[in-house]
Amino acid sequence: MLKPYEVELETLGGIVRVEFLRTDHVELIRSFDSGEGGEEQTEFARNVAWKSHERCLSTVFVILHEDSLMSYFTLSPFIVSLKIRDNTPKNKRVLVEELRTRLVELLGMDIKYSSVPTILLGQFGLQREYRGMGVGGEILAKVIKPYAVLYAAQIGGTGLSLHAKKEVAKKFYLDHKKNPLAEGFQIVSAGSTYELFYPFVTEAEAVRRALTGSIRPEEFR
Repeated sequence: MLKPYEVELETLGGIVRVEFLRTDHVELIRSFDSGEGGEEQTEFARNVAWKSHERCLSTVFVILHEDSLMSYFTLSPFIVSLKIRDNTPKNKRVLVEELRTRLVELLGMDIKYSSVPTILLGQFGLQREYRGMGVGGEILAKVIKPYAVLYAAQIGGTGLSLHAKKEVAKKFYLDHKKNPLAEGFQIVSAGSTYELFYPFVTEAEAVRRALTGSIRPEEFR
């Protein structure tokens, strides 16, 4: 289990604490409110998060600011399919081929598999009063990505996967001018919901080398 840790968010102008969901957080997460446009995240927090976490369907982390819940996110194992069939649509084929090429380049080896392991960002909610401040992008960069990298280094994974509604994907994850901290996401499939993928092969390999003794842990930064 990842230990609690503190991180400074420049957009917030303060320190937040990231913790593995425990019983003493249940009351906080069941009163979570992401506001308009965040109904799915509110519903999950209030009615699904604890049961899902307790039964190992996902791993829920909470982010606390001054002992109040400001955000939460979930991580779990996932796979991205690299399989191309005869009936695969041309646009999907192009996206998968681009992803395979990118992964081969990053890994420095051919990929013989029809799918690759990733870490899924299943839910990511932000309390309504913190939305629109740029806090979400900073949490993604400073908290979620590093946690996903550490998970991947331990259980296997080549990047961070997520699914987002088309408008959310374009506004938050694909508009790098407005949200530079989200830069690096690639589209795996596009419809009303987008499947996105952020490769972090280099970062995960560095942690894995530290874990396997290829380098001393203190050399990893």
